Amino acid sequence: MSEKSYTPGRVVWRELMTRDVAKARAFYGELFGWRFEEVDMGPMGKYTMVHAGAKPIGGLWPKPEGDPRPSAWMSYVSVEDVDQASEQAKAQGGQIMYGPADIPNVGRFALLSDPGGAVFLAFRSAEGDPPAGMPGLHEFCWETISAPDVAQAEGFYDHLFGWKSMPSPAPGGKVFSVDGTPQGMVADVYPAKAEVPPHWLTYVAVEKLETSTERAAKLGAQVPMPKIEIPNIGYSAFVVDPEGAALGLFQPLVQG
Repeated sequence: MSEKSYTPGRVVWRELMTRDVAKARAFYGELFGWRFEEVDMGPMGKYTMVHAGAKPIGGLWPKPEGDPRPSAWMSYVSVEDVDQASEQAKAQGGQIMYGPADIPNVGRFALLSDPGGAVFLAFRSAEGDPPAGMPGLHEFCWETISAPDVAQAEGFYDHLFGWKSMPSPAPGGKVFSVDGTPQGMVADVYPAKAEVPPHWLTYVAVEKLETSTERAAKLGAQVPMPKIEIPNIGYSAFVVDPEGAALGLFQPLVQG
């Protein structure tokens, strides 16, 4: 039996909470070629695992009946102790929105928000974290956190997850890293400028941005920002799927 390995501070899972799992499967399957596997979670219902090729990369979860929140992708960050992380977040001006709670045979989690209101999850897997490495085509690769106060958000996440920050390509933004590996960016970017509440936005690596955004539009998505140049790094866009969940797309300048 292999020994469990953990990488605290790294984003280790992404999950779509959606009003229509069947529609999400059809959309993302056509857009990225993802494969899906339904798992019986007992009293919790059915959970849909997302695979890029043979690699599990995320999940789809049906929104509870009557839940007023819009469909959304959420990012899970590995922590050593979910309960401690929850209390730290609260002490720094964040909120504990749900939990901490256990998912039998999966791990322990808490749904949290930062002082600006951006929502994320703290997570401790029962089986250890997935191996770190460069993301491949159609795998999740990056997070952007919109924040009305970048300095406040920087301090919050640095303290909570041990993230180290450095200046980013976006004016006034900060790139955060774990063990020297860039994970994402905190910035006062699109959502704040467009009067959308602060939130996390996760990205999927694509080969050609224009091809992916055009395909997304044909499949029923909105494309509010079709192309943003990130100097010396690549190009990004974001789309809103047919059920209203926002997702970033990223085309690196150099593709492995």
